[in-house]
Amino acid sequence: MFVLAAVSCVCLICFALLNVYWGQHCARLYQTQQQQPTDSDYTPPATVILSLRGNDPFLTRCLDGLLNQDYPQYNVKIIVDHISDPALSFVNRYLQIHTHPHCQVSIRKHHTGACGLKNASLVQAMNELDEAVEVVAWLDADVVPHQSWLRELVAPLQDSKVGVTSGIRWYAPPDINAGTMARHAWNAAAVIQMLSLKIAWGGSIALSRPVFQNPHLKHSFSTMMWEDTGLKSIAAQLNKDLVFVPAATMINAESISFPACFRFITRQLLNARLYHPQWWFIAALGITTAIAQTMLLILAPIFLMQGSLLWAGIATGILVSSSLCVGAVIYRISLLIQRQIRSRGEDLPRQPLITFGYLWITLYIFSAAILAAIRTNYIDWRGVSYYVPSPFKVQIIHYEPYQKPHEVSAQLELENISL
Repeated sequence: MFVLAAVSCVCLICFALLNVYWGQHCARLYQTQQQQPTDSDYTPPATVILSLRGNDPFLTRCLDGLLNQDYPQYNVKIIVDHISDPALSFVNRYLQIHTHPHCQVSIRKHHTGACGLKNASLVQAMNELDEAVEVVAWLDADVVPHQSWLRELVAPLQDSKVGVTSGIRWYAPPDINAGTMARHAWNAAAVIQMLSLKIAWGGSIALSRPVFQNPHLKHSFSTMMWEDTGLKSIAAQLNKDLVFVPAATMINAESISFPACFRFITRQLLNARLYHPQWWFIAALGITTAIAQTMLLILAPIFLMQGSLLWAGIATGILVSSSLCVGAVIYRISLLIQRQIRSRGEDLPRQPLITFGYLWITLYIFSAAILAAIRTNYIDWRGVSYYVPSPFKVQIIHYEPYQKPHEVSAQLELENISL
């Protein structure tokens, strides 16, 4: 029992120290960004792709921001999944009121079903690019880009060593229901891990010409379920770096139910399992930490009842101190993100105190989602069913055009699907 307690203590100490190390890396990233000028003169001709399937609750605000960028030469390609998709009529009505000279709306063409629908739309758009385009960017429909979003996302590509830039996702919970808070707490911890392990976020991505023109990228996208997590490996194969852009930290203020939250986290982890080279490290870290925390929660009262006050104190102290370390790291990052968001004139509420309580619960949700992701080969996603037995073997086994969800299931269907 004492050996088990000692091993659990070591595991939690290592977990806390690792998060402090990662947190310091993330903090330096934001601090460096905030010390640099916010504008950039590097604005090569760019195309921004927005792929749509169904109406997202934030689509109007997304279009407002996307079509009013402070960027001199950029086109917008909107790829709608199907001619009967409600997003098509919505976008056409929007463009009748808010005309834009360089916005093109297309229907996704039929494809073999060997990749995710978003990937198919991205490849289609990249195949139709003008030769003058130097940068390709894309965003999800739940992203509300501020006026300098594209300029900031493109700026690091001025360095010829950089081929991919990624924004950062941050949730600002509009309420404190269990699903919304669990997702917020999970993402707050995941951001630190994503930045340190270079796990890109598909909600805001930009590619330089040597990357998006390379046949390897298009071939990979044409056989992958998702595009973002695999970008680290693709960029490395092309001798390019992937960098994160703190100025492109995008806020999502959407609510979510607890079951939808669990499905969301499972999809994120399935994405990592399929396409990130350090997946097993991520999985082992999460499960080992959950087991170690559970062991100390059980052993601490046992030691106390047996009169082993020293070991009871050690177990309790490690539990409390490791949690405080992780909480302090997340709190520090949240303050830096607040400063970043407010510097562009947007308001972001302070980190809810209840978040730190959810960190304990979320560790177990995270572990359960890891186990679910390990076992998952079938994905049901907005009326489309996929079978993904391996990273580059994707099969659509059921497809139907997007249908407006019934009122009773609207909350589940309109959950945040960014990956």
